[in-house]
Amino acid sequence: MTELAVAGEPKPTFSDLVKQAFIDPIRSVLIIDDQYPTWEQIFGDVGYDSTDKTLWTPKGDILKVIKQFRNISPALTVDIHDGKHNEGIGSYLHQSDLLVLDYQLEKNETNGARAAQIIADLLNNNHFNLVMVHTAIGDLVDPFNTILMSLLTPLNIVDARADAGFALIEALEDTGDPRFSNVFKKLQDALSATAYVALQGFVRNGGKMNEYMKSGAEFAKFREIADEAGWDVGERLKVMEWGMSKHDKKVASYKSSPRDLRWNIPGNRRKPWIRTNGGFIAFAKKKNTDLLDRLQAAIEDWRPSPSRLMSSRIRAEISKQGAGAEDNALSDKHAYWQYYQELRGTPLDTSPDAHRNRRKTLLESHAARHTERLLDLIGKKAVAFGLKVLEADPTESNAKLAGFSKNYALGSIAKAERDKARSHYNAHISTKQLSGWHLHPGHVMKIGQEKWVCLSPSCDLVPMQKTSIAVRDSSSASVKPFMAVKLTKVESYTASEVNSNTLIFLKEAGVINTYTVYPRGGEFGSPIWRLFMADDYGKFEIEDDLTAKLRLSYLSGKGKQMQVEEIEARLIGQLRYEYALNLIQKLGVEFTRIGLDFSAPAG
Repeated sequence: MTELAVAGEPKPTFSDLVKQAFIDPIRSVLIIDDQYPTWEQIFGDVGYDSTDKTLWTPKGDILKVIKQFRNISPALTVDIHDGKHNEGIGSYLHQSDLLVLDYQLEKNETNGARAAQIIADLLNNNHFNLVMVHTAIGDLVDPFNTILMSLLTPLNIVDARADAGFALIEALEDTGDPRFSNVFKKLQDALSATAYVALQGFVRNGGKMNEYMKSGAEFAKFREIADEAGWDVGERLKVMEWGMSKHDKKVASYKSSPRDLRWNIPGNRRKPWIRTNGGFIAFAKKKNTDLLDRLQAAIEDWRPSPSRLMSSRIRAEISKQGAGAEDNALSDKHAYWQYYQELRGTPLDTSPDAHRNRRKTLLESHAARHTERLLDLIGKKAVAFGLKVLEADPTESNAKLAGFSKNYALGSIAKAERDKARSHYNAHISTKQLSGWHLHPGHVMKIGQEKWVCLSPSCDLVPMQKTSIAVRDSSSASVKPFMAVKLTKVESYTASEVNSNTLIFLKEAGVINTYTVYPRGGEFGSPIWRLFMADDYGKFEIEDDLTAKLRLSYLSGKGKQMQVEEIEARLIGQLRYEYALNLIQKLGVEFTRIGLDFSAPAG
């Protein structure tokens, strides 16, 4: 029995969770509508004449929208912008929790171009934005298609294919058959933006265009025309590409960057929405003024994952309690004074780059610890909400139900998918983004086709420190000696091998690859280790692709001679410290093993 049940609270519902995670944290609303008066217009010299129905939405309708935000507790801050092109709109977009956006922002405009541009600008910031597109158009299909197409990337339909389809239509019309006298118009209607959006969704999920042409409900009218025309599969595909190319060129004109997109199209009893990695967009007709309820219903229809719910709630708690939690976290003045002295200190390597990079690393470390302290202070709230999520999961009462796990949209729950999930989880908890400015234990490097992991202790890797280790007076050669162990790729492994802490899970190009330091698997065979020397004391600059170059040298035998080989390595990843320390300990065991005089059987 959970703590919540003991306390006698009613069992939370999914709607409760969505409201607490996404709706309750809203504190400010920006309305962008050219028919709503701004503060500047109300109090400016020109003034606001509410009786002019050609310029303004009726005052009563405006108040209905605003009052829904002001009558809740705590009341929301509401601001209004007219949506016109000016330098100031960017600052408005970055300071509101919810944007209510008029679809038709310019006089006599029906295509929503300005609204689409505002959304594109909004999604370029780093916040998770909530947007409600508010439109006077009776049917939400056109606004939905326009906004979605402004966020998609094109299918890149070849012009020659579209031209071939156009020739087939012309030939059909030239037959003089009265059935095809208006075939261009019929095909344009059949190959609509809605059909294009459906095709995009199918292709983005790995499908082929010809497959959806044959089976997609949105192409039913097109198939009827094609059947009557007698076109074969190849001809149908060309004609379809002709119809889709117009929409594809429109998508290309927006020059949108590739992004993760999910959506639900408008329709009978459907709640239209678009979910992208930058925000969530819902749609409502202007006759509907209960916008928060409609936004919540759309988010529920999206069905955010438990992780998304908890993350959103944690973010809201940080915003809500941030000042108090920060004051508490900073209360230890002695510790923070000493930290600042460390920050101002001079490194052993006094070069300007080393001085700056040392400070950068200390600041990164401080930011991580400070964030951890803040999260510790709001942790109880986060834990309480997490318990609510678990209690609301349908599987709590019936283990046969799908539960919230389906909200992760993984599709299959077959063994292969579960194994993939475990690998991604293992990589997530054991590795991190490449960081620092000089070598650290756990840095993974690629040398040719081989991969190695640095396993020297942290204190031995500081530039200009411990210059007598491994190589006498290494500072004279500006090198940093360090020990690394070769990684061997593992194609399959057992549960016992995972629990033995001998495996490394590394994300490479979106795929999780598994490695071990033991060439024969398990804990058999000695790790292959090597003493390397890194140029410039092991310092590096992280590049845009989150990797870094490192010049290395090592001793190599040639015939009966020893010589120094020089190579270029690339740092490609990093183990979290505790996982690097685990491998350092295993390597230490290898160096301190005792040889006993047992006699082993042959073979």
